[in-house]
Amino acid sequence: MPYKMTMGGLTFLTNYNDTLEQNAEYLRQILPLMSKHKIATDPLNFAIFYEYIVGRNIPLKNELDELLGKQDAFTSELSVRLLKKHICDTSFDSLENINHILLQLINKTGEALDTTGEKASAATMDFQNQSKRLENNQNLSEIKAVLNEIIAGTKNLAETSMALQAQLDESKKEMQLLRQELAHARETAKTDALTGLLNRRAFDQKLNEYIESHKQSNVELCLLILDIDCFKQINDTFGHQMGDNVLRYTANLMKQHITKYHCAARYGGEEMAIIMPNTPLNRAMEIAEKIRISLAQHPLKLKGSKKSIGKVTISIGVSSFKINDSLESLVERADQAMYRAKDNGRNQVMAENII
Repeated sequence: MPYKMTMGGLTFLTNYNDTLEQNAEYLRQILPLMSKHKIATDPLNFAIFYEYIVGRNIPLKNELDELLGKQDAFTSELSVRLLKKHICDTSFDSLENINHILLQLINKTGEALDTTGEKASAATMDFQNQSKRLENNQNLSEIKAVLNEIIAGTKNLAETSMALQAQLDESKKEMQLLRQELAHARETAKTDALTGLLNRRAFDQKLNEYIESHKQSNVELCLLILDIDCFKQINDTFGHQMGDNVLRYTANLMKQHITKYHCAARYGGEEMAIIMPNTPLNRAMEIAEKIRISLAQHPLKLKGSKKSIGKVTISIGVSSFKINDSLESLVERADQAMYRAKDNGRNQVMAENII
């Protein structure tokens, strides 16, 4: 479930989607670790160490291991930086910029409306006073002077109205740009920056949507959980940059083999996932096998070198939607199938156990 916290005017949203029992176990590990390193047990730090203990967020784990090893002070600024960099999916810079521009726009438009309102009120009072002067006045020169004052006031009010219209037109253009920027920020918030796939939050949202829609129909829905074999060894041997390259390469390979109505996501760390609506189990198995073979048949090379890092393989688990499934149960069966593929020697595709 999402958890919201606010710090320094920014709102952070993090997801805790594990079971109650799993979260209780994480808690038993998190609090002693934070206490050992004298880290404040506030919600922000808890979110960071939750991700660390769960272990799916490899970049965060690596950076946090290094920081804890140095025993540097765990300041609030460091906490915010880690959260922005490794956990929160939203583009903070974009949203902060949108918020800043929107506030400026509201202030400018409000000032223009206030100015116009004040001038309109003053003009109304002036017109009333001039009308009284005209009621019983028979002096032609005075009447002429009053009329000139009324004309001048009307002209001034018209100019003020034109200025307000110009401000409103400018605000309309700026609002259109803000809408475009916000749409881009929303897309960024759904996307994993490294692979270009959906991120975990977007994956959860999409899968829940498909589960709800498939409960109303007999159309088949399948889920693939994919995990790169021996990924830690790749990172340890060739460095994290090569590990990132492997993740990007695998993500692009997945995109080549899925259809336009399938949804590929980075589930966490080296785990990927593919939601396959309108896809029977045998077809999902075929696509999974094509992805597995394509990756295994193309040894990857170090950038700028002919040296190969060897064969990179992937283990894949496949589950098929059942009428009483939740997101957790569908993911769990695909996850279990993936781990059976690992236990059977890796570089395999395994379907869920059919009971």
